[in-house]
Amino acid sequence: MLYLVRHGQSEANVRKRFSGITDVKLSDVGAKQAIKAGNKLNNKTICKIYSSPLIRAKNTAEIIAGIIAFDKKDIIIEKSLSEVNFGIFENMTWEEIEEQYKEESQKWIKYKHEYIFPQGEGYEDIIRRVSPFIDSVPSNSLIVTHFGVIQSILLYLNIVDSRTLWDYEISNCHILVLKNKKLSKIIK
Repeated sequence: MLYLVRHGQSEANVRKRFSGITDVKLSDVGAKQAIKAGNKLNNKTICKIYSSPLIRAKNTAEIIAGIIAFDKKDIIIEKSLSEVNFGIFENMTWEEIEEQYKEESQKWIKYKHEYIFPQGEGYEDIIRRVSPFIDSVPSNSLIVTHFGVIQSILLYLNIVDSRTLWDYEISNCHILVLKNKKLSKIIK
């Protein structure tokens, strides 16, 4: 089993900002979400915990580790699990993006996950950086990461495709359970 967890609500989520690689903290709600996720994972066999280096994911992983009696110092920070770099849109709201980059915002709407953020990345970039990690991660691992990375993992493993990618709700601290690299369930 692999457990993919999106980090708890961040301060940027509250402000509706595309934080990407901007390092923002968990909100109080996000910390509570991490506690709930930890409680839902408490009876699972977890041998390793991997986390994005970004503080919102790292703090989520630490909270979960504390609940499942996993030593926080054994959390493995994995750079490939960092969120997409939104480039020129980094840390902006949708309204700001539409106002300042109307043409680019229309391209993002049109091309969805195939859009490459100017001066940033696209999902193919995430897939390239995260696929070697996913191919080598051991069973019974917990991976705490970000929305775009989870979507990219689902694309890489052919769990979703361009048509079905947006069919899955991946909210803060949702747990996607993969069994034999197939989606088994989503724990909300």
